[in-house]
Amino acid sequence: MGDHAIVIGGSLAGLCAARVLSDFYDRVTIYERDALPDQPDNRTAVPQGRHVHLLMARGAAEFEGLFPGLLDDMVSAGVPKLANRPDCIHFGAAGHVLGTNTTLKREFTAYVPSRPHLEWQIRQRALAIPNVDLVHASVVELRYLPDEQRVTGVLLDAGDPSSAVAADLVVDATGRGTRLPAWLEQWGFGRPAEDTVDVGIDYATHRVRIPADAIVEKVVVAGASREHPVGLGMLLYEDGLWSATSFGTGKVAPPQSFSEICDVADALLPPHLSEALRAGEPLGDMAFHKYPASRWRRYDQMDRFPTGVIPFGDAVVSFNPTYGQGMTMTSIQASNLRSVLQSGTTDVAGELSRATKKTTWPVWTMNAIGDVTMHNATAYDAPWWYLVVGNLFEQLLGAAETDADLAEWFLRRFSLLDSLYMVPNATTLGRTVRHNMGLLLSEKYGRAKTYVRTKRANSSAHDRDRVPSR
Repeated sequence: MGDHAIVIGGSLAGLCAARVLSDFYDRVTIYERDALPDQPDNRTAVPQGRHVHLLMARGAAEFEGLFPGLLDDMVSAGVPKLANRPDCIHFGAAGHVLGTNTTLKREFTAYVPSRPHLEWQIRQRALAIPNVDLVHASVVELRYLPDEQRVTGVLLDAGDPSSAVAADLVVDATGRGTRLPAWLEQWGFGRPAEDTVDVGIDYATHRVRIPADAIVEKVVVAGASREHPVGLGMLLYEDGLWSATSFGTGKVAPPQSFSEICDVADALLPPHLSEALRAGEPLGDMAFHKYPASRWRRYDQMDRFPTGVIPFGDAVVSFNPTYGQGMTMTSIQASNLRSVLQSGTTDVAGELSRATKKTTWPVWTMNAIGDVTMHNATAYDAPWWYLVVGNLFEQLLGAAETDADLAEWFLRRFSLLDSLYMVPNATTLGRTVRHNMGLLLSEKYGRAKTYVRTKRANSSAHDRDRVPSR
């Protein structure tokens, strides 16, 4: 399709983009300004990497498609693999705990790598591709030809034409700090509109050593709710250590010490889990991170866009990290990119932005509904039906506490399997209503029986009191 493609940014999104591009371009060069570790380790440029990350089941499958053998190698390196093991997952959402059976009706396999380990595994594979190279250098700006309205490469040193590197396609995978909107405005295209949700997330994480036989669970999630705006996630990673991340929503401060994280666990988790955490050995210092807003740059709504450049990954959309869907959505963007390049279209940017819209909209919308209706977030001009859908969804979560089929439906949809849409169909909705009505009638019947028993008991006691003594 072309001679040379450049990827700006060597993080997870950039590596996935490079993997796809390597099948369509003779050469792919990744430009990364920071030194990359030779082993799985946290990077200063990825501060969120020290906090809990979930790899959804859909994401595991997508990454395996890009990098065959990845999942087996992760398991060999100690990454927990949960194959049809709902007993290893404690999942709470908005104050409701899923009531899955000990076995699931459909195949469900989860992998639990840390963010640094997953990125390291993918980096080894991407850089082993013969036509992919990594260059440690900063890209200061893009080369743009106004007459052709085309990006033709990058500039590594401002004001020095000799530092220019030509490319047929440039991929901006620089993350949330992308400068592409500013460059587009400078070139006369204007900035993309932005959808934002002010989530006000504040993280606090501590690494903890918990004895291997203390608990069977490997994934523990207790999401925040309106009544309890601080949530908690605990994951067992490949090094045998747990990461315990507590987070405040709606600008609520998170715990400031390991003891305070344990207090959150006491409030949200079953005793065997909170007691295991409190008995654990905290390691190192706490890590903190803020995530003020989810942001979707709507490139799909732009009337004009230059050729030769595409935004990718968090440079397009960054999701509320407490849902754990970011890495998986990046893998889906990579699948979109492959499909667009295979089509042979000359409008790569336009087709990719439209494909990304189709896969982003359902996930973004359900996250926004959850944030606004359950997590005290604010979204500009949120539609009226957010509240309706939010209330409906809470009814489903309530039913999923005691209906194993609904719990499995939620687990699969939350993991982005089967469909990216979380809204239940008519059959699932009907099951939810019937289940909740049954519980309501059972509760009312129980109260009525208690009332009758009490009234009869009181009446009998009154009759005995009226019998004259002899």
